[in-house]
Amino acid sequence: MHRTAAVLLTAALSMLVTVAPAHAAVATATNAVSANTLDAYWTPQRLAQAKPMPAPRALPTTAQEQVGRPTFVHATEPAGFQPMSSVWTTMGRLVFSVPGKGDYLCSANVVTSNNRDVIATARHCVMDISTGQTYNNFRFAPSYNRGSAPQGWWNWRSMGWRIDDTSPGGDNAFIVLATGGNGNRHVQDAVGSSGIGFNQPSNNYAHGLGIPADKDYAVWCEGQPYDGPQGGVQIPNCNGLSGGASGGAFIVNYQGDGSAMQTASFFGSWGDSYFAFYRNAALDVYNGAQNA
Repeated sequence: MHRTAAVLLTAALSMLVTVAPAHAAVATATNAVSANTLDAYWTPQRLAQAKPMPAPRALPTTAQEQVGRPTFVHATEPAGFQPMSSVWTTMGRLVFSVPGKGDYLCSANVVTSNNRDVIATARHCVMDISTGQTYNNFRFAPSYNRGSAPQGWWNWRSMGWRIDDTSPGGDNAFIVLATGGNGNRHVQDAVGSSGIGFNQPSNNYAHGLGIPADKDYAVWCEGQPYDGPQGGVQIPNCNGLSGGASGGAFIVNYQGDGSAMQTASFFGSWGDSYFAFYRNAALDVYNGAQNA
């Protein structure tokens, strides 16, 4: 693409996002860009040059996290051809643009939802909580591995994130995808989904997963978590989840029978690895996304 045309396309894409507050804890944004335009934007060169999104600095907060009734939604299997889902197929690469700065990458995971279109990621992978700037041009490839997207790519249609807590503990977001991939299907039908839990115990043995840019494939660590500052949970000696793994999944009860569930999203390192835990406010964001 000619450089001038590329600049104009980038500018046009950066304006076509509508943002609205949903209620006191949640804000949302809706994509207004066509699939054809997004497909044209994400050339192989742009994908290859996208940079890992760094974790933001920790901001103070006065939010009081509300803990409610434990909620758990089971994992689902892919439609039609596999006996169960695996986090290794539901985990994927998320790419997006930061207006005025360029293209970036994070990680995300397909989680069970009513609309079969929801991925879980980090808030700092969708917007800047310190300025209110939202990002755009979101695209997701489950089962991503070293530049290969065997299931294809999905474009986004909306997203939601927490605004009640500006700290790393509030770094939760969910993106709603359009149908897409190799078969133009709901992403959950194509690859299955991880279970998801809210207000669960924070000390269950856990696995942390993500796709760091320096490896470009999914990696994991595991350990006994402990409660971290500002409402998050941490896994000690959790190496490997470097830049690009932001938005990756914190998985407890790691099993293949549908009982495994995601209960937090990866923020970054705060001494040990730090994950933003899912409680009532995250449940509000999720409910808005799964019913969009």
